[in-house]
Amino acid sequence: MEVEIPESPKDKDGKEIDPEFKFNYYRGHYWDNVDLKFDALVNNPVFHNKLEFYFGKNMMIQHWDTVIRYAFDFCDRLDQKSKMFEYCVGWITSTYGKSEIMGMDKVYLYMVNRYYCTKNAEGKSPAFWVAEDKLKELCDNIENKLNLVVGVRPPNLILKDTTDSKWQDFYSLNAEYTILYFWDPECGHCKKTTPKLNELYLKKLKARNVEVFAIGKAIGKDFEGWKKFIRENKLEFINVAVTDKLYELAKKDPNSLVPVPGDPRKKPTTLESLNYQTTYDIFSTPVVYILDKDKKIIAKRVSISQIEDMLDHLQNKKDEPKLFPPDKEEDEQMQQKH
Repeated sequence: MEVEIPESPKDKDGKEIDPEFKFNYYRGHYWDNVDLKFDALVNNPVFHNKLEFYFGKNMMIQHWDTVIRYAFDFCDRLDQKSKMFEYCVGWITSTYGKSEIMGMDKVYLYMVNRYYCTKNAEGKSPAFWVAEDKLKELCDNIENKLNLVVGVRPPNLILKDTTDSKWQDFYSLNAEYTILYFWDPECGHCKKTTPKLNELYLKKLKARNVEVFAIGKAIGKDFEGWKKFIRENKLEFINVAVTDKLYELAKKDPNSLVPVPGDPRKKPTTLESLNYQTTYDIFSTPVVYILDKDKKIIAKRVSISQIEDMLDHLQNKKDEPKLFPPDKEEDEQMQQKH
């Protein structure tokens, strides 16, 4: 049964005190007439429709932080040993894991971390319906992935530039926006995308205080290939990498590079930087993150045309002619990486 909503409280002149009273009351009492301890309800399409409506756009703002707040509040009240818990947690996690809205992966990752990757009083995952090998896959690198969601300031990267002698990092960049760009000079998609990013940088972004901090693959024979690509394509943004020399030194004497408990010496970089592929969950390239002036993520895994369109809007330049109109193939490729 639907909840009966009382009339809004009014002041002495008969005016509503809170214009959102009815909506807030309805959302706050939405589940009053549903027995969430009755597991058979999960087989009822009426219950599914009610769950879907509750998390839909008519009931709550489709913003990841809003959805997380209500998802946690709802799931935490369920019996963790019940079919109701299995169904609701599974549906919310799956729904937002498949969302095409950028940023909604935050809901998925927070759900996975809270209800799959934690331990209950018995030392087991609350997600009793998931096999151990699947849990291991779901929880792999989860701590790093939680640092890569919209609104979070991701770990700094301190790496060598093409001279193989100068350290560069992106936290120290005094830019209005920063683009983190992970690429591989041997990657076919990167060979098309990287020159476009350089053109966008030179013709638009550089003058608007937008920096590009590009992290390339440069170990072994890739080091010369990386430098050659940069040279031949005249890439003028910041290019850094775990260079071949740096890699060999890290293998031989990692303590000389990263902070170690009990060692007071100042070190030039961090373990997160040397292991940037794990830190930033890079399993294919190219990968893009857009950061604001505080170095917090505002967008990720976007194409060149999407970078241009987003920054034009953010910097009140939306009427400027576009250098790169939407490219359906490129947009889809980046969406698949999302």
